[in-house]
Amino acid sequence: MQSVEPSLGAWGDPWLGHYAQRAHGMVPSEVRALFAMASRPEVVSLAGGMPNVAALPTDDLAAMMAELVTTRGAVALQYGSAQGDPGLRESICTVMAEEGIDARPDDVVVTVGSQQALDLVARVFLDPGDTVVTEGPTYVTALGTFAAYQARAEHVVMDEYGVVPEALAETLVRLERAGRLAKLFYTVPTFQNPAGVTLTVERRARVLEVCRRARVLVLGPVVK
Repeated sequence: MQSVEPSLGAWGDPWLGHYAQRAHGMVPSEVRALFAMASRPEVVSLAGGMPNVAALPTDDLAAMMAELVTTRGAVALQYGSAQGDPGLRESICTVMAEEGIDARPDDVVVTVGSQQALDLVARVFLDPGDTVVTEGPTYVTALGTFAAYQARAEHVVMDEYGVVPEALAETLVRLERAGRLAKLFYTVPTFQNPAGVTLTVERRARVLEVCRRARVLVLGPVVK
């Protein structure tokens, strides 16, 4: 059998024609580009969200890591539950109970960050052509995740009090009449990224009721 050397595609990629259809929705992360810019020595970034690691107590952290490996090394260095450490999940449920959320450890999945959580939810719920309703503007990397699963984003207007519930209801009705299935409403209700506004308590209840009537899942942090 003779192998055939692929020719260069339009972007200089010889395997462009072999990619899965969903791969064409994957775009470079704007956040990654932001971090690359912020790492330049002449730039003082106020937007990258990077912690001031110089202020961390590194000696204390090193001592805690050494104690962890010494006392629980067999657990810490071994594969664990795919849902996360059981003790951690129990603690998460305790915190959630203070927010009025009744959950059991088996209901909790620990992720390495919000981006993995977004990816898991998108993988489970989104089909190509589905619609995710979001605040406008919204977290740019979330939009990249939804696009990677070939879903379309529909933005809803915000004001200084957060997303406008009436505008959300109108958007969901318009999408339904157009035959577009809205699977999720993605929101960052507290210190919204990038607008920085916080959704009022009264509006939160109205937003939940709008989505309940439309049978649309709400995706977002629950921190008050």
